[in-house]
Amino acid sequence: MSIDSEKYFKKIKELFSLYERVKLCIIYAENFDPKDELYIAPINQLRSSLDHFFKAAAYPSDMDYELKEAQEHLDRAGYDAFEIMASNLGNILIDKLDKYSTSTLTKVFPEYYSIIKPKLIEIRAKIAEIRKRKKNSETGIDYAFSSYFDEVLKLLEFNKQADYHIPSLEEYIYKMKKEQRGNRRERIFQGIIIGIISAIIGGLVVYFITNFNNKVKEPTKKEIFNEKS
Repeated sequence: MSIDSEKYFKKIKELFSLYERVKLCIIYAENFDPKDELYIAPINQLRSSLDHFFKAAAYPSDMDYELKEAQEHLDRAGYDAFEIMASNLGNILIDKLDKYSTSTLTKVFPEYYSIIKPKLIEIRAKIAEIRKRKKNSETGIDYAFSSYFDEVLKLLEFNKQADYHIPSLEEYIYKMKKEQRGNRRERIFQGIIIGIISAIIGGLVVYFITNFNNKVKEPTKKEIFNEKS
């Protein structure tokens, strides 16, 4: 039995978009890995997918089954890479912004709490879902991984936003520290002025009290004359 080349190449062409997304996700997973590790799981799935592509060409009677298996392995490769990439990039995002206080982030980068952090939690929930179940793509070409690839793009965009806001965050912290130093100097100056004024007032009070007491105690001329008499 000869292979239906038109059907075979049509199916491969359809799967090419899935392959491109999976390949990109694997590259992202490696690029954002802090240890620069090479992940075997998605690569093994790609290898298994390639095996089924060749079997589909070698055994025309089993072509539909082999191509279906090839697609499933591509999807699994995408899942594995997505899980790694989302975990790595999520941690990178959190580490980048962890040193900034809640008030600083709220002031300069409010989208982090309103959009990005809730989305990171949602993506982690999806990763947990992936771990619990096996992929089941009943609706056709690359449906299962396509929706998750959109999440990959969102993570990349969030990372860009964080990088974009870091200079503003650093500038805000610098201004706040400068303002705090200025306020501290002003408080010290005010304390010195208040201390000087208090000392002056205290000295005047002591002077007037002492002067008043001396006047009260000083004998009059009549008292002096009577004493001599």
